[in-house]
Amino acid sequence: MIVTAHQINFLPGCSVMEKIRTADAVILLDTMQFPHGHGEKSGFTNRNRLADGAWLTIPIDHQDIFAPINRVRIADPGHHCRRKIAKKLQRELGAVADPYVVELLKPYPLLVGLNYALIRLLLADLRIGVEQYFESHVDLGYSVPAWSEDESDLLPARERLAMMVEAVGGTVYLSGPSGSRYLNEEPFHARGIEVRYFNWPEGTPNPSAIETLRERRAA
Repeated sequence: MIVTAHQINFLPGCSVMEKIRTADAVILLDTMQFPHGHGEKSGFTNRNRLADGAWLTIPIDHQDIFAPINRVRIADPGHHCRRKIAKKLQRELGAVADPYVVELLKPYPLLVGLNYALIRLLLADLRIGVEQYFESHVDLGYSVPAWSEDESDLLPARERLAMMVEAVGGTVYLSGPSGSRYLNEEPFHARGIEVRYFNWPEGTPNPSAIETLRERRAA
């Protein structure tokens, strides 16, 4: 049983959805710390972009920047930004975008609620049938440093990921390509879990996977 994991992002990219397609189950990392950065380093938890380079961004409460993803609040009281995104998707995708627009305009107070609703739509539209688990449901839930120069600090986090894969019955963990640079495989091997790495071809465009629905509009 192949298990992968990923942050519960906003309209995830093609590479993320293809990695999930390759697996039998996905652990949605909803208790990881919201990634904070500037510009290109801001991450994709509350934003993504289309093939034309246009960014689609959900504003969040800046008091929640260092909070777990599942506690981050949306800061768009008038739905202005969400309406703008909805209109952009309608222009680009036509009626195919309608279910996504419905979710965008619901008054979700938390980012995770909106993100998961959109991910469920993408999984259905892309015919990706995987078992879905939330990190908050299968993790022990204690806090450890996510970023450190000291491997001894990071080992508990590595251990927790291996424990989650084991908990859902995984025999193979499918990591993203960057995992080959940072992933300690020992906690997985100690549990009899094989580690594999998913690769997205270098130079291949990687916009939000909602772009792949354009073909349906043409049809």
